Amino acid sequence: MIRLIVDSTFGISKKYATDNNIEVVRLKMILGDEVFEEGFEDTWADFYEKMKVSKKFPTTSQPSPQDFINAINKIYSEDPDAEILILTISNALSGTINSATIAANSFEGKRIVAHDSRQAATCGRMLTEEVVEHIKAGISFDDLLALLPKIESSLAIQFVPDSMDALKRGGRIGTLGATLANILKIKPLFKFADGKLTIQKKVLGLTKAITDAITLLPKKLKKLYICYIYDKVNVPKIAEKLKQILGLKNVEEVGLEPVFGVHVGIGAIGLASLAEY
Repeated sequence: MIRLIVDSTFGISKKYATDNNIEVVRLKMILGDEVFEEGFEDTWADFYEKMKVSKKFPTTSQPSPQDFINAINKIYSEDPDAEILILTISNALSGTINSATIAANSFEGKRIVAHDSRQAATCGRMLTEEVVEHIKAGISFDDLLALLPKIESSLAIQFVPDSMDALKRGGRIGTLGATLANILKIKPLFKFADGKLTIQKKVLGLTKAITDAITLLPKKLKKLYICYIYDKVNVPKIAEKLKQILGLKNVEEVGLEPVFGVHVGIGAIGLASLAEY
């Protein structure tokens, strides 16, 4: 049987993990003297509330190889013959894949593959959902590994930060550019796909940024989520634009996990999409 291990940045729910026998290995956030495990969504609010009022910039920490070894051992205690696929956040954002690879290589004679998903946030969740569906349909381990790049190349997340402060402090954008954007109310439309962060457009105002994000979506969508980082105040705007432009109603809203929130900032909104593949 194929079993999955994902890291906590994939943002899957506790129920989904339990229902599909998925092990979740947690990243950590450090804020001052406090260390928070990312965990599942029902634990995120405490960290976000403290992040909102803290004058210190939070950082993140990847899991250790032992964290993955523990997850692997748990699976083998339940199914000694399991074939295990470990999916991790993009190596461009975290070294989590390195810990996963060390763990996988420590088990001789077992079929364990540690795989850099090249994804971030909700795209990791969407990848997991696709993989689970293929497993339920009876795909072989080798065929699943061959299919992964095709699914991954069909995923992308576009997002508009509420301010540029977190991206500036994290070194993702220059100080001058961040300051000017904040002062002039310029809204860069970012895209993360295939392990790369790019700026698709720079526009004046949130409404224009949302409109552009929607018009840049793939023509043939298989799945779409509205994303937000803790604060949902602008989610209705993006929902209304989806209805106006694409005729889409009741698009699911997904809160983004704290590791992504640390680097992008509270209040960001966006769209995670999976194109037909």
